[in-house]
Amino acid sequence: MECRNFKELLDSYLCQELAVETNHQLLNHAEHCPPCRAEMASRRNMREALRRACSQDRLSEEACDRLRARLRAEVSASESLIGRRQRWTSLFDLRFAIPITVTAAVLIVAAVVMLPFLKSQTTPAQLFELSEALLSEAASDHHKCAPKFIQATRAAVMPSTVEPTYVGLEKVAASGAEGLRLHAAHVCAPDGRRFAHLVYTRDGALISLLVTERDKRALKIGNLPSADVSLAGLQEANLKNLSLGAFQTPKHVILVVSDLPTAENHKLAQTLASPVVEHIRKLDGQSVAALPQYRFDDGLTVLIASLRKGER
Repeated sequence: MECRNFKELLDSYLCQELAVETNHQLLNHAEHCPPCRAEMASRRNMREALRRACSQDRLSEEACDRLRARLRAEVSASESLIGRRQRWTSLFDLRFAIPITVTAAVLIVAAVVMLPFLKSQTTPAQLFELSEALLSEAASDHHKCAPKFIQATRAAVMPSTVEPTYVGLEKVAASGAEGLRLHAAHVCAPDGRRFAHLVYTRDGALISLLVTERDKRALKIGNLPSADVSLAGLQEANLKNLSLGAFQTPKHVILVVSDLPTAENHKLAQTLASPVVEHIRKLDGQSVAALPQYRFDDGLTVLIASLRKGER
């Protein structure tokens, strides 16, 4: 399944309208495609936000009048996007005697207000995209530092004087490092950025596991979003003939860098980095709180609250 088909079917999937086989195809695609997996999570969160904002309580006639007036104003402001103002205005004609519930009002507001917002909404995949500067620094650290230890034969132990998060990192990574030979465990900063660096080899291939601070420079947007970083998933890149795979925790980025083909580095990143990611997430105090609600949810909540306030 292609990403385009996935996005076209996603809403039908969330509404449980698809056949079982199609559901399996979507889930299989999402499992192997981080951007689409993030899109699924964001749409599910959006639906949940709408559900929370909705209520079965009926508004008074006075509140309905204020709501109709507000909807007409929203339609007028969005005319360039929606197109046919007359058609939408007639939808809210006062001659209609259909009772308007808060649920119906919310859905109508969503149709009018959400379209221009969602068009410019930053997706989770974009929020968590790592910066080119970080990827370049990780590749440079692997290139400059790792070869120095390829001949090392002594047992590699992370010094106890490093940051507490990095102490014993080689032991944490050991469960995912089967088949790899550890040559070095240290903290280095060849280009200014500090990395906890584990140097491995496998069948002559040089492999680096790097852990660094997740600061503003680490992300392409130049800011640290408050959304759940588990949405970031495994991010991959190719730079300077190297393959890179990276995971994020609230305060750190964990990277696996090697000269292996992309597919091999992909598998290696998942196995080697997984125990480290889990360990550091616990140290970072990652919560399992829900994603921050989109701004339209806040707007709807305020709208409904204001309408109800007028009833008192």
